[in-house]
Amino acid sequence: MNLNQRISGYGKKLTKTERLLVEELQAHHPQGLLESATSLAKKVGTSASTVVRLLAKLGYESYAEAQMEARSEVTALLASPATRANAVINDDASIRSCLDNALLHDQHNLAATFASLDVAAFEATVRLLTQRKVRVHVLGQRHGASLASHLALHLNMCLPDVRLMTSTSPLLLEDQLLWIDEHDLLLTPTFRRHSLAIARAAKYFRQKGAKVVVLTDGPTAPAAASADHLLLVRTSSASPFDSYTAALSVCNALITAVAQRRKKEMGAALERGDALWEQHWNDAADPARRTPSGR
Repeated sequence: MNLNQRISGYGKKLTKTERLLVEELQAHHPQGLLESATSLAKKVGTSASTVVRLLAKLGYESYAEAQMEARSEVTALLASPATRANAVINDDASIRSCLDNALLHDQHNLAATFASLDVAAFEATVRLLTQRKVRVHVLGQRHGASLASHLALHLNMCLPDVRLMTSTSPLLLEDQLLWIDEHDLLLTPTFRRHSLAIARAAKYFRQKGAKVVVLTDGPTAPAAASADHLLLVRTSSASPFDSYTAALSVCNALITAVAQRRKKEMGAALERGDALWEQHWNDAADPARRTPSGR
C-alpha cells in the first residue's frame, strides 16, 4: 500500500497534530515525504519524532522506508534524470544516507520484483532457451547493453548457439536480422528511455515466426507489444538514475535455471573453455608460439 491507501485504511483515532501532518502529506504527496522529518515537522509546528511515530502507526518501519516509497512514485512519474534530479536529491544528504538509501531501494526492488514476477513466463522462457536447435539472439542498447552482454556471456557457456547483437558489429542491426526464422529467439532487456530499434527488431522476430522475451520496467515498453513473454522488474532508485540490480538478479536466475537444465552440456563446454584458456596463456607466455615461424 502507498501512503494514501495506508491513511484511508487506518481506522484508529489520530491526534490533532497527526491530522495536520496527514493533511500536509496528502497535499504535497509524494514530494512532501522527500523532505527531512525535521523540515516536515516545522510546517505544522511539531517535532520530527511525532512525524516518525505517525508513519509507524501507518505501518512504515522507518522514515527512510516512507521516503523510499515516495522516491519510487516520483521516479515513476518523471521520465528523465533531469526532471527527477531536484525531486530526489537533498542538499543535506550525508554520505551514510546515500549508502543506506541505495541499499534500501535495491532491497525493495528485489523483493517487489520477485514477489510479482510472472513465474509462468519465466518458466516458459527457460523452456524456449533450452529447446533443441534454438538460436538465441540477445539484444540490448543503452541501459540494457550491459545486461545483454552478461546474458550472452553466460548463456554461451550453456547453449551452443548464442549471439550477442551489438551496434559495434561490422554488420548493421538490419544485417543481423537477415536469417531470422521460427528457430530463433530474441531475448532483450530494455528500459526507459526505450530504444525504438529494439521495438522494431522484436516486431520483426515475431513477423518471422520467432519467439520474443522482453525484460523491462513496465508493460507499456514499445517492445512489449511484440513479446511472447514479459519479465517485469522494478528500477526505483534514490538517485535521478534508475537501478538495474533487480534486473540483473532476474538475469542471473535465468542463467541458473538454464545451467541446471544443461548441466552435462555446460560441464563439457567449461572443460573445453578451460583448455582453450590454458592454451591462450601458454601461447602468450611463450614468444616462440606467437607466429607460425616461431619468430
